[in-house]
Amino acid sequence: MTHLSPKLLLLTCAICLRFTVGAQSLLQYTRLTASDGLSSNFIQCILQDRSGIFWIGTNNGLNRYDGSTFIQYSVLSNPTLTNGVITSLFQDPAGYIWIGTENGLNILDPTSNEIRRFIHNDNLAGSLPPGAIRGIQQLKDGTILLLSDRWLAKADTNLRFTLLRVNPALTQSNMVMTGIAEKANNELWISFLDSGTALTKRIIEKDKSDSISAPLFYTADHPRIFVDSSQINYSISNGGLNRYNLANRVFEPWIKTEIADKSTNLHVHTCYAIDADGNIWQGAEKINLVKYDLKQRKAIDYKWLLVSSSASMTNVVYRDNSNNIWLGTDNGIIRISSRVSFLEPLPFSLNGKHLQNIRCRRIIVDKDNNLYAGTENYGLISRPVNGVTTRALSTFGGFAISRLPNPDNRIHVLLDGKLDIGYMYDLWYDNDNSIWVAGYSIGRYDLRKGTLDVFLTENNEQLRRESITQFSLCRADSLFWTGGQFNVFTFNPATYEMKPFIDNRGLQPFHGTPTWSMVNYGGYIWAGTYKGLYTINPHTHEVARDTVFPVSDYGINDILVAKDGSFWISTAGGGIIHYNTATHKSTQYSTQEGLSNNTVCGILEDDNNNLWISTYAGLSYLDKKTGQFTNFYAKDGLTTDEFNRKAFFKLPDGRMIFGGLNGYTIFNPRDAFRNEKPMSLILTRFTKTNGNGEVMETIFGANDLKKIVIAPDDTFFSFGVALTDMYDPSGNNYTYQLKGLDNKWHSAGNDGIISFNSPPAGNYTLVIRGRINKGSIAQNEIMIPITVRQVYYKTAWFFILMILLVAVIIYMVVQYRIRQIRKLQLLRTRIASDLHDEVGGSLVRITMLTDAMKREGQKDKTEEQLGVISGISRGAISTMKDVIWSIDARNDNLIGLIDHIHEHTHQMLVPAQIEYEFNDNGLHGNAKMHMDSRQHIYLIYKEAINNIVKHSGATLVKISISRQDGVFSLRIQDNGKGITNGNGRRTSGQGMENMKMRAAKMKASLEITTNNGTTILLIVPSK
Repeated sequence: MTHLSPKLLLLTCAICLRFTVGAQSLLQYTRLTASDGLSSNFIQCILQDRSGIFWIGTNNGLNRYDGSTFIQYSVLSNPTLTNGVITSLFQDPAGYIWIGTENGLNILDPTSNEIRRFIHNDNLAGSLPPGAIRGIQQLKDGTILLLSDRWLAKADTNLRFTLLRVNPALTQSNMVMTGIAEKANNELWISFLDSGTALTKRIIEKDKSDSISAPLFYTADHPRIFVDSSQINYSISNGGLNRYNLANRVFEPWIKTEIADKSTNLHVHTCYAIDADGNIWQGAEKINLVKYDLKQRKAIDYKWLLVSSSASMTNVVYRDNSNNIWLGTDNGIIRISSRVSFLEPLPFSLNGKHLQNIRCRRIIVDKDNNLYAGTENYGLISRPVNGVTTRALSTFGGFAISRLPNPDNRIHVLLDGKLDIGYMYDLWYDNDNSIWVAGYSIGRYDLRKGTLDVFLTENNEQLRRESITQFSLCRADSLFWTGGQFNVFTFNPATYEMKPFIDNRGLQPFHGTPTWSMVNYGGYIWAGTYKGLYTINPHTHEVARDTVFPVSDYGINDILVAKDGSFWISTAGGGIIHYNTATHKSTQYSTQEGLSNNTVCGILEDDNNNLWISTYAGLSYLDKKTGQFTNFYAKDGLTTDEFNRKAFFKLPDGRMIFGGLNGYTIFNPRDAFRNEKPMSLILTRFTKTNGNGEVMETIFGANDLKKIVIAPDDTFFSFGVALTDMYDPSGNNYTYQLKGLDNKWHSAGNDGIISFNSPPAGNYTLVIRGRINKGSIAQNEIMIPITVRQVYYKTAWFFILMILLVAVIIYMVVQYRIRQIRKLQLLRTRIASDLHDEVGGSLVRITMLTDAMKREGQKDKTEEQLGVISGISRGAISTMKDVIWSIDARNDNLIGLIDHIHEHTHQMLVPAQIEYEFNDNGLHGNAKMHMDSRQHIYLIYKEAINNIVKHSGATLVKISISRQDGVFSLRIQDNGKGITNGNGRRTSGQGMENMKMRAAKMKASLEITTNNGTTILLIVPSK
């Protein structure tokens, strides 16, 4: 037996209370509390806007609720409110949400999520008056009125506020306004917390200013006035519903009610709403909730609903767009469904009283259409299928049959409702006049005589103890097979012998093994035990354990043989297992696939071959074709969420009965998925996030989105969806398809979040569908075009740009190669020119001198001419060496230049007996120098040294080379007579011009000064 949890016990009490107050139809309800995300359990006002989003005002901020997510607004949120105590809510024709608080008004744009705040300001004309706002109401002419304790104000289109002139009789110090009801002809009912209700008139002056007249008359202390579409006036008070008698100007009692609070209506807050059937739901303080049925003129007290929810008062009653009733209490929200449940309790009435809290076991029906139910706390009871009057065949707690004598191992009693025959775990009807029972051993109930025979094992104390708790029955040939807590037994109804099963090896293989289910199929007895599934050959007594995974891993509560011959196995912890007895293949279904709970009590197959599955947490339906589960709970009309083993039966007419901890539920599967009130699918928000996890954009008014553009950096984006019927959003289901990507339908579960992570670039259309848990499909689909932009380096223009860039690079490389070839050609030309001009000329002179020596034959001139030839040859060699040095890349550094300068200086000045000083301290010889710069510097230096040797007559030359911050400087100073020609004037020969030309090519400065010698200064800037 399963024990009641505190939560379930509370629900059980609530359900039981339904039958005591005459509320015969089941009331389905769900709850929302702070544990679900509300900012506070103290609810003050509720509004569902035109898009379907709920706004819930509490004493600790405002809550936006889309069926899955709460967004909270307070004095600390962004955007912020003027005050955290929310007193009233209203949506204007433009869609803005007006939020009244204890201090000021807030107007929220639900699309941009921006709030305009209004508080009293003495220095601002048209400012909101001081004080709390108790109500916001739009009159028939479109005027929006704000109600405070002692003033009324209207807002114009510019959101400036004007006080209405209220007659002083209505604003006395002890009068606090609580509500307004508008009649025809500008007449208003004004209700007060501390006095009776006044009928007044709204007077509109020519200047369009408003005033409220003196009371036309007062009525009794009626807290709320309701004017229906026929202009019938009702007052809602603690005594019940009253109807206005126009002739007598008095409210007369119309529907009376008995409630907990017998005091006056004064100081009592009352709220109400009208449901789709025209019934008035009244909520008030002192645990009061009443429904007034105007057609039948009766009141139904639902005080038990608040008691079961641990609430002590109702602050607001609200009807949503799907005709559900929302109750805002001091302990959260209670949502009452407008749906008519197909699930009904199966009542049993004994001696005029409904049996409460029935703990159910097996139930069957005989050929005369009588039900027999085995229970844990009422014994074996019976009633007609189509009636409620119950006959108790046994009584729990009566005289126990175990204490009766048992001659011949048999107990024979008359079932007159006085004996306790123990639990009835299984019942088996033989389609004639007997019901076989498994509980306290095995027994037969004779329907004609009303007697019960209980058969025991032979007079062996141990065997008897092991046989008195039996769980299951099945028939094979002439024997009954029964599984029990301690063993498997066989029973021969002809000889009345009950014996433990012995296998072909002479053993008792099921000894000590609880066996919960036994079925006869295919020539075998299939035994479901807490250790798995076994087969028994009833003729050979061979026993085999079926080891196919996952059947062997779980305890088996029941086995259903389906119409196709396969098994559907109920397990303790493993969900349900579909088992093909021919192929030994199995498929497991658990909560991961949508089953309500993994401990399964039993399974029935409906007329469409689909399955109904009772579990420890709800009733599940499996559509075999789609593999889709649909789950039902107490909030949907079940008497309990927790069922018991064997407590199920299918009636001949197709109806099904399931039982658990709180009675039996009966229903027709054909009625389970009828269409409910049409509902709409709404888009509640859109959010996109970049790669760093930063939210780039959130749009709340997403229902108006026409197109979504996703940038390459927006790696993650999501949509929130909901159904406008938010009675039980946890049971809603959503599917979506991204057309253009995979064109498949995907499940989004029931949380209403559809998200995408870096889809490929392209143009898509997102299609979303929704349905409630019970099968009704939303009347619309959401279709949103989505463009995912390509990352720049994968776009066509980027590829074109890259092609152009590659072409430019290739062009530049080719041009570079061409320039290099040209440089090489120029170098070759220069080398050829230098060799031709310098070396070639020298060789020609040598040839001419040699030929002259041959012709003249003058021996005394030979040595002189050989000397000339030797000088010319040395010059040619030097020139060739200079050319080779200038083009050798290994000399492209400072040390190569200095070494060459040193060499030339020594070769020129030493033979000329000119002393020199050379200073190149601090130079880093490895510094790179361009070939052209190196050659130009050397040739300038060479020309200067040659001029000194030839023309200066100097005896000392000072040479200084330095390099600092990349600037190269060369200073050459001699002590000669300067550079002059034969007349004592400075020379201006070709050598000087060549030096200047080379300096210009390097963009260097060259200074030549003559003062007690000649100084040449060359400064080469860095490149």
